[in-house]
Amino acid sequence: MAGRPKSYDKDTAMEAFVDVFWSKGFDATSIDDLQAAAGIKRGSFYAAFGGKDEVFQAALQRYWDEVTEPGLSSLTSNKSPLDSLAEFIRHIGAFMSANTFRGCLLLSSAVAKTEPQTVKGAVAEHMTQMEIHLKSHLEKDLDLNAAGPDCIEAITAYVLTVLMGLNALARTGHDGKTIALAADCAARSLKAELFV
Repeated sequence: MAGRPKSYDKDTAMEAFVDVFWSKGFDATSIDDLQAAAGIKRGSFYAAFGGKDEVFQAALQRYWDEVTEPGLSSLTSNKSPLDSLAEFIRHIGAFMSANTFRGCLLLSSAVAKTEPQTVKGAVAEHMTQMEIHLKSHLEKDLDLNAAGPDCIEAITAYVLTVLMGLNALARTGHDGKTIALAADCAARSLKAELFV
């Protein structure tokens, strides 16, 4: 005898989970929130997705694949490494402007005081991937390489700081114009004598 057909689509449910975690954060999200968002009963939820930690890790990976990685792809343009990095910062500014009060799921999770080690580890791993991507991009610039590893380290840290700051502006409800202006200012500062 065939079992009862599922009343939900796993892919659609995962999109709903991303949205809940993105809006509320890991700690403020409950299993009830996730069930309600996807329209799944508790028994079916655990059977299909596991616990909250596992769902968050899967949602974070989906967010990385659909949002973060495409954003990082702007670093592979035909422009110089610093010019494409400036373009990336402006891209993040536009993204944050469109997501006021939510910002970025990854960046917000990175500063949250989340207890489960599995969740901390997943967030830290993605942040490390982002940092490696930024550094490897900057290493393509011969002038920056000639200036030494401290220069690349400094710019990478600066860009991560900018991203965190833009995220904070978005999360605290600043208007899109302010966020875009801040991103543009940071992008233009990459050409300052401090770095080149």
